[in-house]
Amino acid sequence: MQIYRIDHVAQVAADLDAQVGLLEGLFGFRRVRSWDNPGEGVRGARLEIPGSGGQAWEVVAPAGDGSSLQTWLDDHGGRPGLHHVGAEVPDLDAVRAELEGRGVKPTDGPRGRWLEASLSPPERGPGVLFRLRGPGSLDMCGDSDDSTPDVTESDAPSLGIVALDHVCQAFHDRDELARWYHDLAGFVQVWRTPDDEHPDMADLVLNIPGSTICWEVITSRGEDSFIERFLNRSGPAAHHVTFEVADWDAAMAACEHHGTPTFDDNEGSTDGAAWRDTFIHPKHTGGVLVQLFWEERPGVWVRSDKIPPPWT
Repeated sequence: MQIYRIDHVAQVAADLDAQVGLLEGLFGFRRVRSWDNPGEGVRGARLEIPGSGGQAWEVVAPAGDGSSLQTWLDDHGGRPGLHHVGAEVPDLDAVRAELEGRGVKPTDGPRGRWLEASLSPPERGPGVLFRLRGPGSLDMCGDSDDSTPDVTESDAPSLGIVALDHVCQAFHDRDELARWYHDLAGFVQVWRTPDDEHPDMADLVLNIPGSTICWEVITSRGEDSFIERFLNRSGPAAHHVTFEVADWDAAMAACEHHGTPTFDDNEGSTDGAAWRDTFIHPKHTGGVLVQLFWEERPGVWVRSDKIPPPWT
């Protein structure tokens, strides 16, 4: 199968308006579309991510009776969180055939407008949910033709995000998942840490052909790895989402203004160029662990050296 564009990342929220307000304020996202569709059990908003080449952040919330999103929240103890990654494919029928041939059972969206499936190896259990559509419309989250544009602006200081850099998935074996994504959808490995660089983890980064968004895979090392605890609790799910900011001091000032703490701060220098990164806890973002980074020169935060994968 071929993914030619990542369209959005979507999160579920119990309170749509409060979550959109957070994203407009602290994150500086710009709402461009909203909808309310009780028939499909969803209210939602689409927000533009600055600098992300048309990729968006979407917030969906339950609407009406019997909403599958309310079931999702109930199954997660009422906690909001990342729901799916929306992607475009050239041929939805071909994608269905490819997935079913690999033992992945997709679910049809309303009126066959999209497919929904975990793209991870099915024998490893549910992974990150993808919502896949063919070309032609924005109908991926229950927004119908009568959805209304809703452009808003905020004067509050924001993080100054300039790009959605990558989505990170935890998995039991980084090379196993990288091979799977490469064979399934042509993801290309471009960077990896040496096995022994970190005491509790190893990672690699995959480019998604046709997208500016990358995919990171993190694997546990050692007996008390935070990734192992995450896998035991959540399975091979999305671990965090990473954004680049334009000005580090301004981003930290925005966090202070909005009463948003950060943790696990790091800084360093590579080839004479500085970089910094930090995290914001899910309880301050509406259920998604967020990583922020700044780099003085492109390619120094995560080195862009091309290290061939061992499985080619």
